[in-house]
Amino acid sequence: MQQQYPRPLNSGGYSLPPLVEDLLPIATTSPTVSTSYDASPSTISQTNLLLIMPPDMESLWEWYAYTKRLSDSDPSWGRVWPTALSLSRFILRSLNGDESDDDLVKRAVDALKNDCHVVELGCGLGVAGLSFAASINSSSVQRTITFLDREPYALHCVMSSASMNKMKSAPIVPVDGNKGKETTPPVTIRAAIDDWTLTASSDSNSTDSSNSQIKNMCYQDLHLDSLGFANQNTIIMASDILYEPSSMKSLASKLQSLLHPINGGYALLADPEKERTSGCREAFVQSVKELGGEVVIVPLPVPQSIMGNTSPLLIGADVDIDGNLAKTVLIAVRFHGGKSES
Repeated sequence: MQQQYPRPLNSGGYSLPPLVEDLLPIATTSPTVSTSYDASPSTISQTNLLLIMPPDMESLWEWYAYTKRLSDSDPSWGRVWPTALSLSRFILRSLNGDESDDDLVKRAVDALKNDCHVVELGCGLGVAGLSFAASINSSSVQRTITFLDREPYALHCVMSSASMNKMKSAPIVPVDGNKGKETTPPVTIRAAIDDWTLTASSDSNSTDSSNSQIKNMCYQDLHLDSLGFANQNTIIMASDILYEPSSMKSLASKLQSLLHPINGGYALLADPEKERTSGCREAFVQSVKELGGEVVIVPLPVPQSIMGNTSPLLIGADVDIDGNLAKTVLIAVRFHGGKSES
């Protein structure tokens, strides 16, 4: 008997919110980021993800209220956002050989294919990072994918989803790069609580694992140099994280701090075509340029149903909270590095 989704897992208690297991099909055709979809069935690629997630944001909000966790609570992590789907589809198309017309986007995709370490910032349910992991799980290149979010319950869902999709996980700690290197899986999933809105003076460099305080993670906190992989470069992906114009300087600095201090690197961000908050994108672009970075914004195509509607590319998560089919842009960022690692 075929499994029906969503499948209830937990009705909710004090320790965990209500959770379900759901199947997320991420299907795409293969145009460049600047063209519309060709609905030819021969060009369809698809990744199916099992996601552990709240049944909906309303149930999550009620759980926050019931457990008296409303202070500073944000249930927005509890749904699959259209921007995360768009970024996942872009990644899937890029891995299958499609190219953008934009040079900066091309270079970012090359980094995505070759850099050993991926960070999904403000990951929520981790859709983009998990779909990337599922797409490269048979690769001969060893990689880590690190999920960062300020919400620990979101990270619980991400790591549970990774397990359900048969992905290996590991803690973020220094390791002996030679010990067990031969048995290291192609993709290792990691996660940490992180808040990029914290100022540098609020950061904690404590290595006491008993202290669960939130910190503002940087490249050194990822402990990548000890892994002995082919390279120590990072590439960042994120979706729907441009909310407050006043925090865009912090966000730009955060991206730069997560990249290799000498080599620099790239970030790929998906954002709604219609901004969540007016002025955010302009403030972000200005902040990136003030730090010496490059930035470009290109539209991502809106998927259409395949001819005959026998296998639709569109799913419910493509509809935004306003009830309309979402449109998304891709923001590609490059920082050149050159800082001392000391």
